[in-house]
Amino acid sequence: MVRLMRRGLHSKRRTFALPSGRTSAMLAAGALLGVAPGAMLFPATGFASTASLTFTGYGVGSGNGASQFGEAGYASRGQLTYAQILAHFYGGTSLTNISDRLITVWLTAGTGQPATVFDNQGLVVNNITIAANTPIRVTDANGQITVDEGVGGSGCTAPSSWSPLTTAAGSLTISPVSIQPLGSMVNESLNQALQWCKPGGSVEAVRGNLGVTANAQGQQVLTNELGLESYVRGVIGNEMPAVWGTLGSPGPQGQAWGFQALEAQAIEARSYALAVGNSYNFAQICDSDYCQVYAGFNSGQNSQSQALIDAAQTNTAGQILEQSSGAPAYTQYSASDGGYTAGGDFPAVPDPYDAGCYASICNPWDPWTQTVGLSTLQQAFSQLGTVQGLNILQRSGNGTDGGRVLSIQVVGSSGSSTVSGAEFASIMGLNSDWFSVSGPIAITNDGGGSSPTPPSSPSTSSGIIVASKDGGTAAEDGATNLGSTYTYGITGLSGTRPLNAPIVGVASTPGGKGYWLAAADGGVFDFGNAHFYGSTYTYGITGLSGTHPLNAPIVGIASTVDGKGYWLVAADGGVFDFGDATYQGSAYSKGFTGLTGPHPLAAPVVGIASTPHGNGYWLLESNGTVLSFGAQRASMGRLARLPGLSSWVLSRHPPAMVTSC
Repeated sequence: MVRLMRRGLHSKRRTFALPSGRTSAMLAAGALLGVAPGAMLFPATGFASTASLTFTGYGVGSGNGASQFGEAGYASRGQLTYAQILAHFYGGTSLTNISDRLITVWLTAGTGQPATVFDNQGLVVNNITIAANTPIRVTDANGQITVDEGVGGSGCTAPSSWSPLTTAAGSLTISPVSIQPLGSMVNESLNQALQWCKPGGSVEAVRGNLGVTANAQGQQVLTNELGLESYVRGVIGNEMPAVWGTLGSPGPQGQAWGFQALEAQAIEARSYALAVGNSYNFAQICDSDYCQVYAGFNSGQNSQSQALIDAAQTNTAGQILEQSSGAPAYTQYSASDGGYTAGGDFPAVPDPYDAGCYASICNPWDPWTQTVGLSTLQQAFSQLGTVQGLNILQRSGNGTDGGRVLSIQVVGSSGSSTVSGAEFASIMGLNSDWFSVSGPIAITNDGGGSSPTPPSSPSTSSGIIVASKDGGTAAEDGATNLGSTYTYGITGLSGTRPLNAPIVGVASTPGGKGYWLAAADGGVFDFGNAHFYGSTYTYGITGLSGTHPLNAPIVGIASTVDGKGYWLVAADGGVFDFGDATYQGSAYSKGFTGLTGPHPLAAPVVGIASTPHGNGYWLLESNGTVLSFGAQRASMGRLARLPGLSSWVLSRHPPAMVTSC
């Protein structure tokens, strides 16, 4: 399992699950507390101690800067260079070159305890040379540092005894004997490196020096002083899966297009390290995901992946992003931005590639669901009396469900309190501040600032959304146009960033407040309150070309009754299910072997429609034949072919009429 890191809010590590599912023909192959004046009060509401709130949201962390999933997609599928990727996520910055320099990293696992170190070729401490593989133990007590030499031991093997060696006051430096004096030494070998015997039994090899001193609380701390370029090598593979550098077709620099994402990561790591300045009085930056993850030589990669990491550092050596003022840009990044960056230091921008799967690593945060006990909310806002309602007052306006929560009001029996979405997410332990909530109290999610009311059924609307092959959309008969692929910065079927394949279908959410567009390569675009639940890429299918291509192009999309899922259908009769959509069969389940084979379809499938109750669907062939699946009428007969029409799109009514052209 590969780890990517999140930062912002309450940073924690998250692991990814591998994707599963069906493929076409089964791959046939504020004050926290404080009562607002005039706050609206609600009658007392009792709830069981086991009552809970359910949050559904997008992204992880603050959403500032780049999404690593998005970068992988922009590189491997969008075929953007690292410079273009960085320009998209970090608007207003520019690339510049700097010279290598030393940086000091706090090795957090060594805090508050002695440090045991050795070197395969020997080391130097306090001007004393220690033999190869002989360990030393360094202990700081009230600013007085003592060094002991291991007797009868080798490496991290516990010696039979420790012999006093030397002392120092305040701080002490340990250097590898083979590198004198210390330089950046990007190409320092593992055999030359200092080896730190970490608590717990593992060993971490580091380039450069190790230092021992005390922090402001008097605890012993261990630091690693090394060249910036060496540091970047120790970050790339711990922040982004190196295998992503192999994705996509051949691209620049003799690498696959996915390699551009690794190069973008290298520049972000270098820029971020300089932008944070001297974060601690003893080090500039830490080695955990509270800063960015650094593990010396230990990137957990095989030789091929390590070669990609080294190449990403070498090819971008000295390049950073800088602000218009000339200062290094604060290049925050996270695993997922939920489909739209948060904005702030950089302009908020859409990120259609965020919700994807890359090398079998799928984004688990787009969307995510968390259940939190109502007692957690009650305890945090206890001064408000009994918590009775949540009112999302303002959203960012960018992305699904209106985007990130900017402010939220908690209403209790004794008053109310308004906090930022980020603060509320931190209090509740949520993945991000982009969420909607349901539960046994009065809730308003739309961000319009109205008073909380109990949940009700969604209203319906009528109208027509027309989608063109280039991703453009038009609204007719009272429908609302909520965006097109151009909203994502995709320039139709041509231009600087064209669609990979034409749009072939559109489906509406139940209330008509959102819709999806589907492309022939299986890509799905979501607008308004439509949520992204996956695309054929989620199943590891690489569009119309690539290592695992579709057997036939996608030709239609249909929504489930509740709008929490959808089906895609391919011309060969294959059906893909996403979200809460359930697979009810395909042309293959009726004995047809796609467009070729011993029992081929009489004509290609051109559309799909779900039944009114959502427990089945119909497929339409271009000759007018209808194939039925699930719990619906067994047959709907044939449709007459209309002269001049090359395709149909089926839809159901109500709630909204949907068509495409």
